[in-house]
Amino acid sequence: MIDRQRIATYGIATTAVATVALALWLKPWATTSLVTPTPVEASSGTHRVDIVFAIDTTGSMGGLIDGAKRTVWSIAKQVNEIDKDADLHVGLVAYRDLGDEYVTKDFALSGDLDAVFTELSSYQAAGGGDVPEDVDAALHDAVHKMQWRDGAKKMIFLVGDAPPASRGEVPVFADSVKDAANAQIIINTIRCGQAMETQQAWQRIASLGNGEFSTIEQNGGVQQVATPYDDKLAELSRTVDSTAVIYGGAEAHRAYEGKMAAAAAAPEPAKADRAAYYAEKPMAKGAGRSSDDVTAAIASGSMSVDGLDESKLPSDLRGKSKEEIKQEVDKRAKTRADVQNEMAQVAKQRAEYLKNHAGDAGKDGFDAKVKATVERQMKK
Repeated sequence: MIDRQRIATYGIATTAVATVALALWLKPWATTSLVTPTPVEASSGTHRVDIVFAIDTTGSMGGLIDGAKRTVWSIAKQVNEIDKDADLHVGLVAYRDLGDEYVTKDFALSGDLDAVFTELSSYQAAGGGDVPEDVDAALHDAVHKMQWRDGAKKMIFLVGDAPPASRGEVPVFADSVKDAANAQIIINTIRCGQAMETQQAWQRIASLGNGEFSTIEQNGGVQQVATPYDDKLAELSRTVDSTAVIYGGAEAHRAYEGKMAAAAAAPEPAKADRAAYYAEKPMAKGAGRSSDDVTAAIASGSMSVDGLDESKLPSDLRGKSKEEIKQEVDKRAKTRADVQNEMAQVAKQRAEYLKNHAGDAGKDGFDAKVKATVERQMKK
């Protein structure tokens, strides 16, 4: 069996336990890299939506990767608009080919979209060389290694510009597609560019996977529309982020800082999309954007400051008395509530502006194709 470089990245937020048929564990190509995190149940009344993007990250895919980084928040927001009760988890499989830095690089399905965005922001186009890429490995990981949740709408988007190469280290893509169908996972394909061989393979995969085939420009065709509300939304969102009280070890604090750095580096329209996404989520009622944020819990009294371990608090709260900590957290909670109310109003104004001014901009781009497909499949 060929030895492949495989990198598994599991998000900082815990994700739901995968439902994997026993037969998968008995197959000779199964590995021990599949982890089973502590299960986290969706809130009552929510509808689970699991989407995995399997993206070719070889050298020719720079434009698409850049576009995906800029529009993932817009796609997530679209899911909310289709279903206000959607509980969205997103996973990623970056793939290349044998001889590259990695063959596949997996990021587990997670509801922490800041973590998803941070991972996606780290993707760089490199490697490749020969035309075919290891699509077999990408689909194998997307179908078998993601922790798909029971009862979820399950979709994969395979995005690339090169046909599959069967290297023999995992089952051929047709086998993974059949397994996906048995698990009620829909596989959609998006071809970048005009390669006919890729089109033929992508159409076959989508047909077998009960999904849709789309074609976009080689560079992804993404066109974001700037609005007069972007800067204000980004500013309000930064203020909300600043109210977080991250409680945990050094790793939790570093992870949050990394996510904030990735968000800060995003273009203004992407920052605005992120703010608009969060403006419509339950955290608009006071909860945080990170599972390690305890601002709301302390302010509401469900977590007592008396039991806090000072070493797990942010550095600016260490050394303060319990009373001072409670006062500061209450202040942050009030600021958060006020700002999120304003953010929701500005987000509505931005949405109206885009409705009236966006026109056909980017109608054939990566994000537009994904949004249209997601809408059709969520409504089935």
